Amino acid sequence: MSTMKSKARMIAVLVVLFACSDLTTHSQQRPNEDSKDTCELPESATLEGQLIYHDGMRKWFELKLDKPLCGQPSVELFPGRSLFYSGRPSALETFRGCRIRTDGSLGGAASGYYTLDVNQMVGEIESTGKCTRQPPLPDYSKVKPDKSVRKFRVEMTVDYEQEDRPIYFRVTSEGKELHPWQAYASYFLTGGYVLYCQCAKGFMVDQVFGDPVAGPQHLEARGDPFDPAMFGPPEGPAGESYKKKLHLGYTCMRKP
Repeated sequence: MSTMKSKARMIAVLVVLFACSDLTTHSQQRPNEDSKDTCELPESATLEGQLIYHDGMRKWFELKLDKPLCGQPSVELFPGRSLFYSGRPSALETFRGCRIRTDGSLGGAASGYYTLDVNQMVGEIESTGKCTRQPPLPDYSKVKPDKSVRKFRVEMTVDYEQEDRPIYFRVTSEGKELHPWQAYASYFLTGGYVLYCQCAKGFMVDQVFGDPVAGPQHLEARGDPFDPAMFGPPEGPAGESYKKKLHLGYTCMRKP
């Protein structure tokens, strides 16, 4: 598992670099060579189709196109800078389920963090038919754990075979279930589907447990400032059946 740890550290560095980069620099990349029809993507385009929100292990937006683009029936959508600058960062969220028209720069799948071969950084978005606008997705960024809680247990069900199913969390303390779970736990999924899980601010990961196939462990030494619980995706020899629906977990305790 030491190899997994070294890879995990490298992934964490790449994630930071990726997050700080300008995503629009990928606008002239081609889709993967195994796509149905490789072609040179235009720098930007106006697209139409149905917006689908995938509330799965990795949450993302799909535009199911009316007309294929470079052989692709769908593109992955990200909110572009102009949506943030215009005060509409949740525009994609409110149009989910609607038929829409978008305008923005195009790019290829630059890393494993992308789900589809072609993506668009959306600058403008509007409905093209009858559309019932949805409320923005819940924002848990400001929720905090109960001050009386000193330690708690996080249990997760992760279905790697059905990635469009969200990870199910259950958080308890002394037999009492705690809500919302987002106040106590968080996770990050890498492009290689390695799962990092953390406690709320002010807590540290104590014990890590779960199905052995996921290799549950600490990323760093217990008590280290950056020590999430780490779980690898289930892998087995070619042709061998292996468990893909996993039960994982970890415990958290307040830092001294």
